[in-house]
Amino acid sequence: MTQIFITGTQKIPNQLKNEKTFNCTVIENPYNLRAALHGTNEEKIIVVFLPFLEIRHFDIYSYLQRTIPNVKTFFVVNELSSSMKIKLKTHRDFVVLWKTEEANLANDILAYLEGKSLQLREDKREPHENKAMLSPSLLPLGMENKGFQPIMGGSFENISVNGSCLKIKAPFYSKKDFVSLTYQNKAGEYVSIEGQVRWTKWNEGEQSQELGVQFLTQG
Repeated sequence: MTQIFITGTQKIPNQLKNEKTFNCTVIENPYNLRAALHGTNEEKIIVVFLPFLEIRHFDIYSYLQRTIPNVKTFFVVNELSSSMKIKLKTHRDFVVLWKTEEANLANDILAYLEGKSLQLREDKREPHENKAMLSPSLLPLGMENKGFQPIMGGSFENISVNGSCLKIKAPFYSKKDFVSLTYQNKAGEYVSIEGQVRWTKWNEGEQSQELGVQFLTQG
Protein backbone atom coordinates (compact mmCIF):
# COMPACT_ATOMS: atom_id res chain seq x y z
CA MET A 1 0.00 0.00 0.00
CA THR A 2 1.41 3.40 -1.00
CA GLN A 3 2.04 5.82 1.84
CA ILE A 4 0.65 9.32 1.16
CA PHE A 5 1.72 12.19 3.43
CA ILE A 6 -0.42 15.33 3.05
CA THR A 7 0.49 18.81 4.24
CA GLY A 8 -1.00 22.28 3.71
CA THR A 9 -4.54 21.10 4.48
CA GLN A 10 -6.26 19.81 7.62
CA LYS A 11 -8.12 16.90 6.06
CA ILE A 12 -7.55 14.12 3.55
CA PRO A 13 -9.04 15.06 0.14
CA ASN A 14 -11.91 12.73 -0.84
CA GLN A 15 -10.25 11.60 -4.07
CA LEU A 16 -7.31 10.27 -2.04
CA LYS A 17 -9.45 8.89 0.78
CA ASN A 18 -11.50 6.83 -1.69
CA GLU A 19 -8.45 5.21 -3.32
CA LYS A 20 -8.10 1.85 -1.52
CA THR A 21 -4.41 1.41 -2.39
CA PHE A 22 -3.42 4.61 -0.54
CA ASN A 23 -2.65 4.91 3.16
CA CYS A 24 -3.06 8.65 3.82
CA THR A 25 -1.74 10.68 6.76
CA VAL A 26 -2.11 14.42 7.33
CA ILE A 27 1.07 16.13 8.58
CA GLU A 28 -0.01 19.55 9.84
CA ASN A 29 3.54 20.84 10.39
CA PRO A 30 5.70 20.22 7.28
CA TYR A 31 8.81 20.21 9.47
CA ASN A 32 7.54 16.90 10.90
CA LEU A 33 7.66 15.28 7.48
CA ARG A 34 11.24 14.09 7.76
CA ALA A 35 10.54 11.94 10.82
CA ALA A 36 7.36 10.52 9.25
CA LEU A 37 9.11 9.64 5.98
CA HIS A 38 11.83 7.70 7.78
CA GLY A 39 9.21 5.32 9.17
CA THR A 40 8.99 3.14 6.05
CA ASN A 41 11.14 2.03 3.11
CA GLU A 42 8.16 1.63 0.77
CA GLU A 43 7.16 4.11 -1.96
CA LYS A 44 6.15 7.40 -0.34
CA ILE A 45 4.26 10.33 -1.86
CA ILE A 46 4.20 13.81 -0.33
CA VAL A 47 1.21 15.93 -1.39
CA VAL A 48 1.71 19.62 -0.63
CA PHE A 49 -1.14 22.13 -0.95
CA LEU A 50 0.13 25.69 -1.40
CA PRO A 51 -1.47 28.96 -2.52
CA PHE A 52 1.87 30.08 -4.01
CA LEU A 53 4.84 27.87 -5.01
CA GLU A 54 8.25 29.52 -4.61
CA ILE A 55 11.92 28.51 -4.88
CA ARG A 56 12.20 28.07 -1.10
CA HIS A 57 9.59 25.29 -1.28
CA PHE A 58 11.54 23.70 -4.13
CA ASP A 59 14.69 23.70 -2.00
CA ILE A 60 13.01 22.14 1.06
CA TYR A 61 11.29 19.28 -0.75
CA SER A 62 14.17 18.69 -3.15
CA TYR A 63 16.36 18.08 -0.08
CA LEU A 64 13.86 15.55 1.32
CA GLN A 65 13.79 13.68 -2.00
CA ARG A 66 17.59 13.59 -2.21
CA THR A 67 18.16 12.37 1.33
CA ILE A 68 15.26 9.92 1.88
CA PRO A 69 14.75 6.91 -0.46
CA ASN A 70 11.56 6.37 -2.47
CA VAL A 71 10.05 9.85 -2.00
CA LYS A 72 8.15 11.85 -4.63
CA THR A 73 6.49 15.24 -4.09
CA PHE A 74 3.24 16.39 -5.69
CA PHE A 75 2.38 20.09 -5.37
CA VAL A 76 -1.19 21.37 -5.77
CA VAL A 77 -0.94 25.14 -6.23
CA ASN A 78 -2.98 28.24 -7.05
CA GLU A 79 -0.04 30.20 -8.48
CA LEU A 80 3.66 29.85 -9.35
CA SER A 81 6.34 32.48 -8.85
CA SER A 82 8.05 33.55 -12.10
CA SER A 83 11.36 32.06 -10.91
CA MET A 84 9.60 28.78 -10.13
CA LYS A 85 8.12 28.64 -13.63
CA ILE A 86 11.62 28.93 -15.08
CA LYS A 87 12.95 26.33 -12.63
CA LEU A 88 10.30 23.79 -13.60
CA LYS A 89 11.32 23.95 -17.26
CA THR A 90 14.72 22.44 -16.47
CA HIS A 91 14.05 20.49 -13.25
CA ARG A 92 11.61 17.58 -13.15
CA ASP A 93 12.01 16.93 -9.43
CA PHE A 94 8.33 17.38 -8.65
CA VAL A 95 4.88 16.89 -10.11
CA VAL A 96 2.99 20.20 -10.06
CA LEU A 97 -0.78 20.47 -10.56
CA TRP A 98 -2.93 23.57 -10.71
CA LYS A 99 -5.56 23.74 -7.96
CA THR A 100 -8.20 23.58 -10.69
CA GLU A 101 -6.94 20.07 -11.55
CA GLU A 102 -7.07 18.74 -7.99
CA ALA A 103 -9.82 16.28 -8.97
CA ASN A 104 -7.20 14.41 -11.06
CA LEU A 105 -4.77 14.03 -8.15
CA ALA A 106 -5.42 10.36 -7.30
CA ASN A 107 -5.26 9.31 -10.97
CA ASP A 108 -2.03 11.29 -11.45
CA ILE A 109 -0.42 9.59 -8.46
CA LEU A 110 -1.45 6.19 -9.84
CA ALA A 111 -0.06 7.15 -13.26
CA TYR A 112 3.26 8.14 -11.65
CA LEU A 113 3.42 4.81 -9.78
CA GLU A 114 2.92 3.05 -13.13
CA GLY A 115 5.99 4.88 -14.48
CA LYS A 116 4.20 7.46 -16.63
CA SER A 117 5.65 10.94 -17.10
CA LEU A 118 3.56 13.82 -15.73
CA GLN A 119 3.99 17.47 -16.69
CA LEU A 120 2.47 20.75 -15.57
CA ARG A 121 -0.15 22.20 -17.90
CA GLU A 122 1.27 25.39 -19.37
CA ASP A 123 -2.06 27.18 -18.90
CA LYS A 124 -4.11 27.13 -15.73
CA ARG A 125 -7.61 25.85 -16.38
CA GLU A 126 -10.49 27.57 -14.64
CA PRO A 127 -14.09 26.48 -14.03
CA HIS A 128 -16.66 28.21 -16.24
CA GLU A 129 -20.37 28.12 -15.40
CA ASN A 130 -21.82 29.52 -18.63
CA LYS A 131 -22.98 27.03 -21.24
CA ALA A 132 -21.50 26.65 -24.73
CA MET A 133 -22.83 25.91 -28.21
CA LEU A 134 -20.84 23.43 -30.28
CA SER A 135 -21.16 22.90 -34.03
CA PRO A 136 -19.05 21.57 -36.95
CA SER A 137 -16.34 24.04 -37.89
CA LEU A 138 -16.65 26.33 -40.89
CA LEU A 139 -12.88 26.17 -41.44
CA PRO A 140 -11.85 24.35 -44.63
CA LEU A 141 -10.40 21.56 -42.50
CA GLY A 142 -13.78 21.22 -40.89
CA MET A 143 -14.92 19.47 -44.06
CA GLU A 144 -13.24 16.38 -42.59
CA ASN A 145 -16.01 16.11 -40.00
CA LYS A 146 -17.98 12.93 -40.60
CA GLY A 147 -21.66 12.13 -40.26
CA PHE A 148 -24.52 14.11 -38.78
CA GLN A 149 -23.18 16.65 -36.26
CA PRO A 150 -25.84 19.18 -35.20
CA ILE A 151 -25.41 22.24 -33.05
CA MET A 152 -25.20 20.96 -29.47
CA GLY A 153 -25.49 22.70 -26.12
CA GLY A 154 -22.59 21.84 -23.83
CA SER A 155 -21.24 22.55 -20.36
CA PHE A 156 -17.62 23.39 -19.50
CA GLU A 157 -15.61 21.25 -17.12
CA ASN A 158 -12.86 23.89 -17.35
CA ILE A 159 -11.37 26.39 -19.76
CA SER A 160 -7.99 28.08 -20.44
CA VAL A 161 -6.66 30.43 -23.10
CA ASN A 162 -5.66 27.47 -25.29
CA GLY A 163 -8.27 24.81 -24.68
CA SER A 164 -11.20 23.39 -22.81
CA CYS A 165 -12.86 20.24 -21.56
CA LEU A 166 -16.62 20.21 -22.08
CA LYS A 167 -19.55 17.82 -22.13
CA ILE A 168 -22.41 17.29 -24.58
CA LYS A 169 -25.38 14.95 -24.24
CA ALA A 170 -24.68 12.72 -27.26
CA PRO A 171 -21.61 11.04 -28.87
CA PHE A 172 -21.56 13.12 -32.07
CA TYR A 173 -17.88 14.10 -32.29
CA SER A 174 -14.67 12.16 -32.88
CA LYS A 175 -11.00 12.78 -32.28
CA LYS A 176 -9.52 15.24 -34.87
CA ASP A 177 -12.92 16.76 -35.74
CA PHE A 178 -12.86 20.54 -36.17
CA VAL A 179 -15.53 22.40 -34.23
CA SER A 180 -16.89 25.88 -33.70
CA LEU A 181 -17.48 26.86 -30.06
CA THR A 182 -19.57 29.85 -28.98
CA TYR A 183 -19.99 30.91 -25.35
CA GLN A 184 -20.39 33.91 -23.07
CA ASN A 185 -17.26 34.84 -21.11
CA LYS A 186 -17.17 36.16 -17.54
CA ALA A 187 -17.35 39.75 -18.82
CA GLY A 188 -20.65 38.94 -20.53
CA GLU A 189 -19.20 39.08 -24.06
CA TYR A 190 -19.95 36.39 -26.65
CA VAL A 191 -16.84 34.62 -27.94
CA SER A 192 -16.54 32.39 -31.00
CA ILE A 193 -13.62 29.99 -31.27
CA GLU A 194 -12.55 27.43 -33.85
CA GLY A 195 -10.96 24.35 -32.34
CA GLN A 196 -10.06 20.71 -32.81
CA VAL A 197 -11.19 17.75 -30.74
CA ARG A 198 -8.04 16.17 -29.25
CA TRP A 199 -9.73 13.40 -27.26
CA THR A 200 -13.20 12.10 -26.46
CA LYS A 201 -14.61 9.88 -23.72
CA TRP A 202 -18.12 8.58 -23.10
CA ASN A 203 -19.33 9.03 -19.50
CA GLU A 204 -21.76 6.17 -18.97
CA GLY A 205 -22.98 7.40 -15.58
CA GLU A 206 -23.90 10.86 -16.88
CA GLN A 207 -24.78 9.68 -20.40
CA SER A 208 -22.61 12.43 -21.88
CA GLN A 209 -19.64 12.74 -24.22
CA GLU A 210 -16.60 14.47 -22.76
CA LEU A 211 -14.45 16.39 -25.26
CA GLY A 212 -10.97 17.85 -24.96
CA VAL A 213 -10.81 20.77 -27.40
CA GLN A 214 -7.69 22.64 -28.45
CA PHE A 215 -8.42 26.23 -29.56
CA LEU A 216 -7.10 27.25 -32.98
CA THR A 217 -8.58 30.73 -33.45
CA GLN A 218 -10.52 33.23 -31.38
CA GLY A 219 -12.97 35.85 -32.57
